[in-house]
Amino acid sequence: MKYPKGQIRHILDLSKEEKREFSQSFDTIMSDCDGVVWHFTGPIPNVDKALKLLKQKGKKLAFISNNGMRTMEEYKQKFLKLGIPSHELEIVHPALTTVRYLKAINMQDAVYCIATEVFKDYLRNEGYVVLDGPTEQFSDDRAADSVRVFTEYFEETDSPKVGAVVMDMDCNVSLAHLMRAKCYLQRNPDCLLLAGATDYIVPLGSDGRDVIGPGYFLEMLERATGREALVLGKPGQALAQFVLEQFNVTQPKKTLFIGDMLMQDMGFGSRCGFQKLLLLSGGTTLEMLKAHNKPEELPDFYADSFADFIQLYRDISE
Repeated sequence: MKYPKGQIRHILDLSKEEKREFSQSFDTIMSDCDGVVWHFTGPIPNVDKALKLLKQKGKKLAFISNNGMRTMEEYKQKFLKLGIPSHELEIVHPALTTVRYLKAINMQDAVYCIATEVFKDYLRNEGYVVLDGPTEQFSDDRAADSVRVFTEYFEETDSPKVGAVVMDMDCNVSLAHLMRAKCYLQRNPDCLLLAGATDYIVPLGSDGRDVIGPGYFLEMLERATGREALVLGKPGQALAQFVLEQFNVTQPKKTLFIGDMLMQDMGFGSRCGFQKLLLLSGGTTLEMLKAHNKPEELPDFYADSFADFIQLYRDISE
């Protein structure tokens, strides 16, 4: 069941037979978390009931998040409140995929990381030397040539060899961080540029409040260095390959990918060959969906929230 852009339909606007066909067209659900299962400010109503119902209908659940800012224990506790115990939890996020990638290529050099401390801990816990900072501010003495403070960044140092620059969400990112990353990449052509989350906005809730995402800062670094990052978060091809292998996906169309972002979630679903469902509970409005003109970033269907599955199955059973 697929419709051209102008006919992307709400799952509750389908006929009873179409709803039945849709519900039987997938046996696995892979879903985003933030803006779909919960907001940063709290849970999305009735998601727990919808997830329980989907499990009862025999659907396998897995979660693919761009959020590497939570520990695994925090993820486990949040999902436990939604009725998913830790032994059933299947989750992938950029901090995990970054570690897996570095180990797969046997990268043993230091990592310069622009990310949260939680993200850095995933690397540290696997034995990587993590460099970060600077944490101090440069003094502003009203000098006309104040940018000269960056001169030392271009000089070779005795610090550990940096084999990778990793960029993710960092609430403290600054020009100094970007300059340090730029110099590591320019001094060593073999230094990798890896990206986790590439989101341009991070919604705090469904009321329009959002935070500037790491995508803008990554774009600045790519343009400044002429390097293209290997994206280990959504919608990266590297993550798509990882997910297909990790979950042994042999029939992509039997998987429904659910998310709230067009570029990251729907684009990722397209790369994997999944069916796609956009939820309007996070970072995308119906107006934004209607105005979007990139076919590979459009969903097959949309819904208001996960809770619409409750009504969907009620309509099928009547």
